[in-house]
Amino acid sequence: MTEAIAEFLVSEPGAAVLGRGAKALTNAQDLPPELRAGALTILDGRERAHKRGWEEAGQLFLTADALAQASSTEIAAFHAKCFSECESVLDACCGVGRDALALAAAGKRVVAVDTDPARLVFARANAHVLGLEEKIRFVCADVTALEGESGHCEGAFFDPARRDGHTRFSADSERYQPPLSFLESLQERHKIVVAKLSPALHEDTLTSLGGQLLFLSEERTCKEACIVLGGEAGPARALLLPSGESYERGEEPFIADELGEYLLDPDPGVIRAGALGALADACQAALIAPTDMYLTAAEPSLRAAVRSYKIRVALPYRDRTLGRWLREQGIGRLVVKKRHYPKEPEAVHKELGLKWGGKGAEATLVIVAQGKSWLGIVCDPVN
Repeated sequence: MTEAIAEFLVSEPGAAVLGRGAKALTNAQDLPPELRAGALTILDGRERAHKRGWEEAGQLFLTADALAQASSTEIAAFHAKCFSECESVLDACCGVGRDALALAAAGKRVVAVDTDPARLVFARANAHVLGLEEKIRFVCADVTALEGESGHCEGAFFDPARRDGHTRFSADSERYQPPLSFLESLQERHKIVVAKLSPALHEDTLTSLGGQLLFLSEERTCKEACIVLGGEAGPARALLLPSGESYERGEEPFIADELGEYLLDPDPGVIRAGALGALADACQAALIAPTDMYLTAAEPSLRAAVRSYKIRVALPYRDRTLGRWLREQGIGRLVVKKRHYPKEPEAVHKELGLKWGGKGAEATLVIVAQGKSWLGIVCDPVN
């Protein structure tokens, strides 16, 4: 999107165009195609942001690409808390301003930098919507070559681009823009640096950066690897939001001698952080098998980091044996959970003799590796 179209969309005439709604704009013939496409992009972004629970979503200016990398409300607030000792913060790659706005709302003076002039137009407009424009200075520049006011900020927030509009390269740090090596330069100029990175980055890459490594998880999705440089370091941790539960990397959990009455499905952030041992200890649980990361316990858990299931039966995963048992119990639909079993849920239904979307009671089937074979655990969700 061009800067000119962005400037129009944030103006009063632009508000009138957006006010027509997506349905009317889709076939509007009185607007240039580029302007119509830009307006539809903003309306689509607002709809997506609304579904994600963003306040003021209906008034913000967003694009699909910017929204895909933007921090959620809870995560942006967490980033801002990392700068509690700073009065001023550089947002090195601000996009449409999600984290810059959270920093400003937390009372920080913010210098927000981006190379895309259209995104900066939207970031300014978003700051105006939230009444925060006086706290943020927006700069269109390559932050790697920027000098002056940004260097006087006490803290720096770094969220490099991990997609180029056509491809996503979250796991390839060499393609980040700015490159991950820019972190070293930020460290030299700022006392606190927070980097928002992909959790798909290789473990060696993340640990080589130093500082405190946090895997932030929200709605049972590991959203990011957050590196905090300049504060206290320590073992990697999983941090679940909004609950605030935190689990530190440590020893692997024990393997259960036998199944308990409950199966516990850990949050992906805990697994990614290597903190399953701490969670197992907290739940008085043990691993069912060494590779699939499901736990078993005598009691369910109310912790946010697990979902608990009451086990009905555990049988060797053989289509005839398990399929017969399911049909005898009147179970016609399965929620299939697996980590390494190669077949998709629809294929699992078929090989067990059930119809995809069939009638009958519903149960959860967890398929766990058991040596060179598989174990089928039929259970029901508790929470």
